[in-house]
Amino acid sequence: MHSNRHFDRICLAVLICTVLLTVLFMNGESLGIQVVRDQDTDRNEGSLWFTENDLDGSWDREGAVWITLEGSTASVKGNGAYVKGSDVVIASSGRYIVTGELTDGSLIVDAHNNSKVWILLSGVSLTCRSDAAIRIDQADKVFLTLAEGTENVVTSGATYSEEALSDNTGGAIFSHDDLTVNGSGSLTVSASCKHGIDANDDLVITGGTVVIEAPADGIHASDSLRICSADLTINAGDDGLSTGEENAPLYMESGSVSITAGGDGIHSAGDITLAGGSLVISAGDDGIHSDTSFLITDGSVVINESYEGIEALTIDQQRGDISIVSSDDGFNANGGSSGQPGMGGFGGGRGGSRQDASGEQGAGEMPESPPEADITDTEASAESSASDTWIHISGGSLTILNGTGRDADGLDSNGDVLISGGTVRISLIGSGGNSAIDYNSEGGASCLITGGTVIACGASSMAEAFDESSAQCAVLLSLSQETEAGSLFDLLSEDGTSLLSWEVPYSFTSVSFSCPEMEKGGSYTVKAGDHEESVTLTAMSTSAGTAGTAMSSGGRTGGFRGGGGRPDQDASAAYEDPAESSSSGFRREGARKGGGRGRDREASFEESSAGEMPEMPEMPGGEPPEMPDGEMPQMPDGEMPQMPDGEMPQMPQTPDQGTAGTEDGEDASLQDLPSDSQSPGMTGRGEAAGSDDTASSSGSGEAAEKTSSYDVETYLLSAASFIVLAAGLAAALAFRRHR
Repeated sequence: MHSNRHFDRICLAVLICTVLLTVLFMNGESLGIQVVRDQDTDRNEGSLWFTENDLDGSWDREGAVWITLEGSTASVKGNGAYVKGSDVVIASSGRYIVTGELTDGSLIVDAHNNSKVWILLSGVSLTCRSDAAIRIDQADKVFLTLAEGTENVVTSGATYSEEALSDNTGGAIFSHDDLTVNGSGSLTVSASCKHGIDANDDLVITGGTVVIEAPADGIHASDSLRICSADLTINAGDDGLSTGEENAPLYMESGSVSITAGGDGIHSAGDITLAGGSLVISAGDDGIHSDTSFLITDGSVVINESYEGIEALTIDQQRGDISIVSSDDGFNANGGSSGQPGMGGFGGGRGGSRQDASGEQGAGEMPESPPEADITDTEASAESSASDTWIHISGGSLTILNGTGRDADGLDSNGDVLISGGTVRISLIGSGGNSAIDYNSEGGASCLITGGTVIACGASSMAEAFDESSAQCAVLLSLSQETEAGSLFDLLSEDGTSLLSWEVPYSFTSVSFSCPEMEKGGSYTVKAGDHEESVTLTAMSTSAGTAGTAMSSGGRTGGFRGGGGRPDQDASAAYEDPAESSSSGFRREGARKGGGRGRDREASFEESSAGEMPEMPEMPGGEPPEMPDGEMPQMPDGEMPQMPDGEMPQMPQTPDQGTAGTEDGEDASLQDLPSDSQSPGMTGRGEAAGSDDTASSSGSGEAAEKTSSYDVETYLLSAASFIVLAAGLAAALAFRRHR
């Protein structure tokens, strides 16, 4: 009876304690309670991409298990590993040191699924003729450390056993779970079947000198591939570096990678972020291909040979140096569908379908339906491509060279092109349909320059000018005859000062150029080889020269598609909410392996409906004909009545608003843009290890998001606890009245 009299008080005390404990655990860290974290979890504070264990290649050998390879067998000193025939099996978590030579067997990790295993390769030669030489069947994560000053060799045979094939073994080093390679020694991987290194989960490489030769991909990772502080040399029959699952990212922040590949140099089904380091690529197909986005915030890329240089739905160059030699497009932002004239699609390169060495279809590399099935409304497709794909150059340097193309572009975007900083040099031969800058003008997209310097040389027949709504003056000069290769282009001010010059590697019949020193109303002298001409800038985008076939969009207003925005937006209105602008539909269908045009531009023009794209060389009088009514539904009469002549509110020209290039050639307005507007799908990835400003803005945004999330959870749990408390009190009172 005594306990019954105090039952309600006991309930009250228990429920109050429950509420207090809930709040305490939700906000304990902010109250000074130390949180115990696994150094190898995704929540490690050191990096969004690398854990402390990933980066730590140091080793304490005391207490480690020693595995000595002895030709056809091995010996084990310590607990946790055993010899099984010609194989060595590591069966539990811990540290293992491996030395010696195994002539035909495998080093196998088969531990508990929450085990972390550290393996130090200290002068190892591993050969397996019918399976992976190193295979990870089960573990939480394995760290493969290359001991300082040692050389390690891993070799696999030309055919795999039926057991290995049934397990989908994919390389000389094969892992079902997360794998990290670190340390300072060297590793040579020689695969005669499939890939060099193949990981079904995350693959991290943070050190060592690694040389890989493989008939398929050099390195293939399903979930993500992350590289820093390593020196990689890869010779691959297919792709050099590859990620296979949808949205699987590829990230590099330091180190060097040299790739010779029969397919793409780098191929990713997800975002590619280069935050530092150097890439040197020679590829039979694209130099770099992403099904989603490519972002460079630092580092260097040299593509010595490629079909298309860099291909993705969105291409962002914020800093860094890029040099491309291609036989087709240099930059190809290929959203939309091949049903549009000149657009990217599914047919370029090695074709729309892609197979690995086993003959199985690669994940995420084949569109769900033929290109024709994607086009039900030409207007809708054009609008989607304009808003979901773009090229944005805001800093660094870019050089694109193409001396063989006949229907190629330097910058090719199925949406918009924005240059707001940096230095851009493009040289394509001046014959055929080679266009230095090509964008989806027929779909309502825009080509804007707000800062930086540009010299873009190519053919005049398909040349397109910058928009009149640009914040920095630009000129498209068409020449009456082809200028010889190696000719000097020079832009002189009225007093004879050279403002812009370049010895152009290939012949050209048109040049598009711009620099911050050019002013509206100013007069300049242009020298291009033997040609010399005086040009007065009567508008923000001026077309000059004798050829009347250049496609000028100088009269278009509205800036970037989807913009019409505030003056302080610069051109960022094109970069809408990434959840909308990088829709999953376009990620699946817009940028598949062998993307690119899909058809030659001339053929696509012939197949397009009459009137959509007049045959430019045949324009009477050198002037483009008026477009038929309804030709450009996205710009109906009266679309922007609020726009006074010559003004473009969303593209301010005043320096204090950051539209002109800064002293280092970068667009100051980028500091004010939200990170998701710069690169959809990259939030919390590229910024974290990129520039300091983007990293800090991303970090603060994530912290604010987490704080907000915790507050909401706290409120909800507290409210639930109080409801339970009230219910408990009510039950206690009812029990007391009726006892």
